Amino acid sequence: MAFNWYTTDLFEDAKVWVSKSGNFDDTMEFAAEASEVTSSYGERDENGNYIFGEVKEDKEGEPVEDENGEPVINGYYTDRQAHGAEWMSGDYGHIELTDVTEYSYKAQAAELEPNSTYSYKVGSESGEVSEIGTFKTSGESGDPFKFVHYTDTQNAFWNENVRNEASFGANTLMNALETAGDADFVLHTGDVVETAEVEDEWVDLFGQSQPYFMQAAMAVASGNHDEYALNYGDEPLTEKFNEHVNVPAANDEIDGGSYYSFDYNGVHFVTLNTNDNESEDNPEGKAIGEEQMQWIREDVEAARDNGAEWIVLNYHKPLYSKSYHSLQDEDVQKVREELTALIDELDIDLALQGHDHVISRTHSLTHVPTEENFSNAEDVETFVGDNGVEYMEDPDGTVYVLPNTGGTKEYDDVYSKGLNHLHEVRPDLDWMTQEDMDHYNSLFGFGGQPQDTEAFEESHSNNRDSSTQNFAIYEVEDDEMIVSMYQLSGDFMLGEERNVELVDQFGIQNGDN
Repeated sequence: MAFNWYTTDLFEDAKVWVSKSGNFDDTMEFAAEASEVTSSYGERDENGNYIFGEVKEDKEGEPVEDENGEPVINGYYTDRQAHGAEWMSGDYGHIELTDVTEYSYKAQAAELEPNSTYSYKVGSESGEVSEIGTFKTSGESGDPFKFVHYTDTQNAFWNENVRNEASFGANTLMNALETAGDADFVLHTGDVVETAEVEDEWVDLFGQSQPYFMQAAMAVASGNHDEYALNYGDEPLTEKFNEHVNVPAANDEIDGGSYYSFDYNGVHFVTLNTNDNESEDNPEGKAIGEEQMQWIREDVEAARDNGAEWIVLNYHKPLYSKSYHSLQDEDVQKVREELTALIDELDIDLALQGHDHVISRTHSLTHVPTEENFSNAEDVETFVGDNGVEYMEDPDGTVYVLPNTGGTKEYDDVYSKGLNHLHEVRPDLDWMTQEDMDHYNSLFGFGGQPQDTEAFEESHSNNRDSSTQNFAIYEVEDDEMIVSMYQLSGDFMLGEERNVELVDQFGIQNGDN
């Protein structure tokens, strides 16, 4: 089990204490390694409000810069009185960041007993020690287990004091763990934060989610926002994700995240890095480069040889979803045919996705070449089991799942509102015909835009005001998996009660495994 935490001051005696009894009379100690990092914090006033500058603009509405290339500021204000749609979408002006030297600690607990629950603390005897958390270790192949899947918490720093988005991410995870009851771990499919450079976002999200992060281990995929700089167009901060999350890096490749795999009770989980377009082996700028593609093949083939009964992918940028990224992101389109063919060849059972803030679940899809169909997919038949759950019996294909968002940023289900709407709001998809749209929609067993809003009637603005979040719970036992997708509603910031509703459920029976 891997651990990661931060301190501002360096502690040479940092470690993890692990106990199976829970009272630490059987403590095992594991030393931590500290790495110096640069954390950039937004400028605030004495009340904790962010300080923003109003940038001077020329007659064309372009920012005016001084002789040093810095924006000319007319005056300053804070987010204390901030409100309205423009602010919520990120029209906040200029903010200065202050760099602070801090330390990221990584430790790993080894030689743990299988199928066991452990308690742990992190910190140092010369400094502070954390509260107690718990995690579960893997058991035997075929042993039952559950895991939670949520995504795109993506809290924007400028809304911290306006409509705090990190609180929705925390509330989503809290409800997911309560609904699951005894989840063994959590999967997050990327965009942990909105702007990776602004450390305030990591602090806010981790702080509010800490009680739930410490209830179960997490496996995280990196999202595009998890490497974003504050200023759009600046070079991505390719180390930020791995500074904050202690996950492996296959091939020692860290580029806006990393790719890795692990096993749990006979299920092989493969986390991809769809920020791979800066790699030296990837001159075309694909979402996944050739080295990672080859690693996927070798990793999954080795897992099958070792007896893996299920293969589950988790990654950020979707191949199939009910919003526009899946068919529009250029780096995804460059790898779509190759990746879907590989997924089909390797007989992947599930592909867990993020990035598009809508809810969707496909049928079991098999690969077809681009020359036959732009989507690279056709679906296979399903049947209904005795208990009312829709089962897929020994499917030949892969089910692609995307549980909307754990945060507040919402997208449009562009494929369910007619061809004219699609062409109007997403001109880059004007090549789609009605036949194309009908085929693409036929690939999905469930999906749509979870929240009620008028924002998408004439545009595709990415609003950040949703109080509707989703998560999925996966229950695995032997050759059967049941996937349940839940929807949260109710704006607790307005005092409304939060409601949890089961909105989709299906099962897979893998008799061939």
